[in-house]
Amino acid sequence: MSAGAAAAGSKSTDMPRSFEPPRRNPAGGAPAEARRRTQPVRRVVNVRALMRDREFIKINAYLLPKLAKRRVVAMMERLRRKRTEVPRGGRAAPDGSVDVPEMTSAELVREINWRVGTLPPDDAEILVRYIGRLTRWRTSRRRRAETPAAPSPLPRR
Repeated sequence: MSAGAAAAGSKSTDMPRSFEPPRRNPAGGAPAEARRRTQPVRRVVNVRALMRDREFIKINAYLLPKLAKRRVVAMMERLRRKRTEVPRGGRAAPDGSVDVPEMTSAELVREINWRVGTLPPDDAEILVRYIGRLTRWRTSRRRRAETPAAPSPLPRR
């Protein structure tokens, strides 16, 4: 092949595709390549709030009764399944229930602490509200038990 033929057939004079400006969509609007190159929206995470929420969950894991700990683990599992669910996968139970295996209180605390380490900020906020609701319920129940009942105006028989 001659030098002229090689130069004529070669595309060495063209710009690499990555340096070309994006081509316009024939229908108008944004360039097709520009739409494909869009990056996901980045979100700012308040690390201090996340660490505070995780610490709150860990501390209260020790204080909650066993049934409440089981509920917290079940809530964590539901949030994880919702976050990792495949769009067309039918892995989750149809009613959304989560079966937590039978564990001792210490095992439940370990399970909560293990899962808290990988908890995203949104899930941590949800769990903090849930645990707060559980502890408020227990506190109000305890206060009702401590307050003496008002004396009845009716005489006893």
